[in-house]
Amino acid sequence: GINAEYGILKEQHGKRIAVIVNEYGEGAAVEQPGALGVGNEKYEEWLEMTNGCLCCAVKSNAVMALEKLMEKSGKFDYVLIETTGLADPGNIGQTFWVDEGLSNLYLDGIVTLCDAYNVNKTFQEAGGKVTECERQIALADVVILNKQDLISDTIRDDITRKIQGINSSCDIQYTTYSRVDLDTILGIQAYSSASPPSTVEHSISSAISTITLTTDSVMKRGDIESALETLLWEDLDSFSNSENNTKESHSIEDTGGMKILRLKGKLHTPEGWIMIQGVRDMFDITEIKGDNIPYQHLVFIGIHLDRQRLCQVTKMRVR
Repeated sequence: GINAEYGILKEQHGKRIAVIVNEYGEGAAVEQPGALGVGNEKYEEWLEMTNGCLCCAVKSNAVMALEKLMEKSGKFDYVLIETTGLADPGNIGQTFWVDEGLSNLYLDGIVTLCDAYNVNKTFQEAGGKVTECERQIALADVVILNKQDLISDTIRDDITRKIQGINSSCDIQYTTYSRVDLDTILGIQAYSSASPPSTVEHSISSAISTITLTTDSVMKRGDIESALETLLWEDLDSFSNSENNTKESHSIEDTGGMKILRLKGKLHTPEGWIMIQGVRDMFDITEIKGDNIPYQHLVFIGIHLDRQRLCQVTKMRVR
């Protein structure tokens, strides 16, 4: 993601953006470097950019760097956090709901950068396991499919189908040298809205897929919460046990257990409309206005999703 971050940090886009990266790219044009740390241990470096943005290279905990950023530099329009190709963005996503130190921030969305030239190899070499690449696509609100100049239209369409098969609710941006319109990745409000996906369900070889449920009934909020607790907490145990027994540190064996990675939707209760947002075993329910909602929906993105089980617990049907 160096090209994308370099463009954000250098261009005169009129936004004050802090970028937390894993390491600096060579040749970055910066002004005043600084450092923060605990005791004698330096865990991050700050670089003041000429366009008013700030770059932070994290050496340990990104959340700690984020908290220090809020103390050090006040308000920003946006904060971008880069994770490595092996990182799980879901862990950072959950942090915004439990870390009081981040109360002045809200999670706008998760963006996954895909190498269009090599991503098919990753899919093919998975060997029946769920890869971190697929996990990151599953959790993404926007997928940037980069290196379009190196692939044919046929290959691009094939990759697009595979991405949609994993996560049919994400937006896909096609780029070269990671040049992207900032309005497509910033201010998307993915966690303050839950629009139904344009496509409902795909079936490909990946163990990760998207299933959308709907209902015509008005549902009690207590019943909704109980159903989600069952799916996210009780049903998780069997899969977690099998996952803990795997030998691979960055993949899951094809055990057949269901695990929900991302959850979102809008439902109608006797008290009014509610929006549901969830990442892994955490979920949040907020009351919203019911304007312009085409239908009730609950979108599940996860591993080995069981349609029968989802419908049984939620008392909804597949759309």
